[in-house]
Amino acid sequence: MTDERTNRKRLTLNIAGFCVLLETDDELVGNRIRSRYQDFLSTDESPHISIEINVIPEVLYIEPKPGPWIIEAEFEDDRLTFQSYLERGEVDFATGRGYLDMAPEARIENYLRAVFAWLCVKNNAVLLHAAGVIRNGLGYVFFGPSGAGKTTTSRIAARSSDVVSDDLVVIRIENGASILYGVPFRGEMSDAPRANQNAPLQAIFRIRQDTDHFLEPISTVTAVADLVASSPFVVRELSLTDLLVDVCDSVVRSVPVMTLHFKRDDGFWKVIDEHFEDVPKAASADSG
Repeated sequence: MTDERTNRKRLTLNIAGFCVLLETDDELVGNRIRSRYQDFLSTDESPHISIEINVIPEVLYIEPKPGPWIIEAEFEDDRLTFQSYLERGEVDFATGRGYLDMAPEARIENYLRAVFAWLCVKNNAVLLHAAGVIRNGLGYVFFGPSGAGKTTTSRIAARSSDVVSDDLVVIRIENGASILYGVPFRGEMSDAPRANQNAPLQAIFRIRQDTDHFLEPISTVTAVADLVASSPFVVRELSLTDLLVDVCDSVVRSVPVMTLHFKRDDGFWKVIDEHFEDVPKAASADSG
């Protein structure tokens, strides 16, 4: 919506039930946000966090240099501080207010990822570096280190399923069950539709490219540790460790977590389907 008195853009972004109000006086930035995140915009007037976006020409907060993209995000005393090349901001989660200063050409996505990572872990959910797929009304999550095949799996799955993201998903615990939520954040499939969908989570797979399709069990302890390690931003914060471990433990105890060895074809679905034909849905992950 636009405040006609001030021409201010006010956009509420709703991801997995967590609402963040974005406010800016810059029409171009406001329109860009609306276009990119339109499927996740909400009319909710009770946001968890309100963010003031200030557009500042010719700013540079970190000097560019060769190497990985630099994002500095720290959480301390319910406060997020964030900085990258063309963006710098804070959020005081105790008051529910924050700001982002950015160059006109900058993007807000990395800042939003950090904000939603905190909102998730504080509210019995986790933002996971993983691909998410909804197939026949059920959610499946595929995770692993960079290069493991998340985007490959997503492209294959897209032939018969809805891919909610090839890079990040939210898993939220609701009434003891894990629910998969799509997010508007993408990896290599940057032009794919941003699917605002959710579904009961059926299983989580740590993926490993191989010469054949088969499943391998993972112990609860290993599964929790792997999910914790795949939680961007919050995994580095000691103050959030206990919360993060508790959420990941709840997820692992609610759905099976296995290693999926797979080739570059859709034969892995047959292996997955056969597993759930043999194992009742109520069965939990290995408790070893």
